[in-house]
Amino acid sequence: MQVTTFTGEGATYRFYQGFDAITGVLSHEALNVRVFKRYALNTNKEIVDAEIKVKFAIDPKTKRLVVVGGESRVKFKDRSHREVTEVLSKDTDEIKMEIRELIEEERLLKSMERFNNPLINEKLDEIRRKIDILRIEALTKGVIIDIIV
Repeated sequence: MQVTTFTGEGATYRFYQGFDAITGVLSHEALNVRVFKRYALNTNKEIVDAEIKVKFAIDPKTKRLVVVGGESRVKFKDRSHREVTEVLSKDTDEIKMEIRELIEEERLLKSMERFNNPLINEKLDEIRRKIDILRIEALTKGVIIDIIV
């Protein structure tokens, strides 16, 4: 089997052509995306689009399709203070209504919790997180919402 050598970012990689080369290039490009995510966090940006490509070409000797490299692209945008203004513009009655709806959904799911379904448990955790976030939003407006379940 043909071995191909790739170099990039100061490292050299050797993969057998086929699945090993495809997964090797993909994992390298995924690491590049992680670097971009760290950059976004450090520069108060957010990633709006990410793309990873594996490049192929016809080998002139064997006349077979082989992996020749990869590419990762990320699009950034500046983080805005939109989230903060959305929280401050939300009415406390609206927050209370959302919490009531979530509590009702939580009660329905708790009745099915005895089936020990991991999806139900995951959904319950998600609902509890949403309720906590809404309570914090209410606190930013000076309203304390006490939940009795």
